[in-house]
Amino acid sequence: MKNRIIFAAAFVLLGLLVILAPTVLFPVCESEMKMACFFTKKAEIGAGLVIAALGVIYFFLKNKDIRLGISIAQFLNAGLVLAFPAKLTGLCKMSDMACRVKTYPALIVLSVLLALTAAANIVFLIKSESEK
Repeated sequence: MKNRIIFAAAFVLLGLLVILAPTVLFPVCESEMKMACFFTKKAEIGAGLVIAALGVIYFFLKNKDIRLGISIAQFLNAGLVLAFPAKLTGLCKMSDMACRVKTYPALIVLSVLLALTAAANIVFLIKSESEK
């Protein structure tokens, strides 16, 4: 029960931070033209919503196998959060733009935190399953 609450809260919090990073906390470049960072912001909002939604679902599930599957999905979502600005949607080409200086490092940190959280939960669930 305690594991479920802690990791569900962590997943929801990280999902919300992924949404807030490119929009409020470290906003991407504001331009009249829709540049690559605009599309990265939209993609990160979607990824953050999925991460937070999986966190809410995680809270209500008691089956460890399903929670393990959600944790694996969250680990993969961490890669997606990192892949959007790095390869998929991209960022502005100039190295001194806000999206490169602030948003991208924040998304890297959030991606690593999400991956570590999911990995820790995967290990915990596997160990608790093998102890039975």
